[in-house]
Amino acid sequence: MIPVIACGIFQWELEKILPEIEKELGETIRPLLLTPALDVSEPKLERAIKEGLAAFDNQPCAWLYGSMCHTNMAGLAKESGSVYPKPANCAALLLGAERKKAMDAAGNFYYISSGGLRLWRKIYQEERGWDETDGRINFGYFEKVIVLDTGLFEISEEDMFEFFDFTQIPVEVEPISLDHFKSVVLDLCRRVLR
Repeated sequence: MIPVIACGIFQWELEKILPEIEKELGETIRPLLLTPALDVSEPKLERAIKEGLAAFDNQPCAWLYGSMCHTNMAGLAKESGSVYPKPANCAALLLGAERKKAMDAAGNFYYISSGGLRLWRKIYQEERGWDETDGRINFGYFEKVIVLDTGLFEISEEDMFEFFDFTQIPVEVEPISLDHFKSVVLDLCRRVLR
């Protein structure tokens, strides 16, 4: 059994790829999805990860968090013998470094996964405590929001309009595959098995 502690933002992507990875590795993977947006509070994220580790009897786990989600990610992982990916955040985990770099070169964009768009109220309003003014101030730095569409569910015009209304910047959809994300998760699972 391979334990995985993941940000809940990856729920839909993991539901899709984990059966494929289990088949490839011949191992059962047991994911524990934590509340999305815990990275807004390092103490909350650290506490949730430690509770997740305790749920897995403190055995080494694969963590699906970006390297920048906590300033001491390396120390926390080393302390528990766990592994985490090198990409800084969820957008880089989904896109891969090269594609993200190419997209970044085209403008100053804010990336959100399709799951993030589905959960935006929880992430920004509930967890961060932002109202519309906060949303407009914090997103005003960006030229547009790019929704990374993994094709796992429909992104409605209404969802996009509501997020636009909150941010006041254009929202566009960018279709992506799960290939890079799957390779990251597969690598993490292999590292846990070593």
